[in-house]
Amino acid sequence: MLRPMPLLSCVCLALLATACSPAYSSMYKETNSKLNPAPVAAKDVKVVKSREDLSSAWTEIGVYRGRAPTVEEAMNTARQQCGANGANLYVLNTAPFSSESSWKVDGVCGRLGE
Repeated sequence: MLRPMPLLSCVCLALLATACSPAYSSMYKETNSKLNPAPVAAKDVKVVKSREDLSSAWTEIGVYRGRAPTVEEAMNTARQQCGANGANLYVLNTAPFSSESSWKVDGVCGRLGE
């Protein structure tokens, strides 16, 4: 016969361990279906701190929000997602910030000169 207490304790410990570890998550949403650009290498996606820092014409193609254990991982994932969808630009809506044991990024993927 199984004893419910030890099993319940194991389940609680597993849930607690996953709740405390920094999680990865991301969301990309296309906002411009008129453009279908070819993918861009993540290393070629330029990150810009704000829309005001752009002096060249550009076109929004999507939005990306994500989180990762470090700011570097969060930004690299943003570049990868934007590039995979044809963006050569990631414009931050806010500076990356730490929350709930992870780093969050929020911005717009775009194409320069479109």
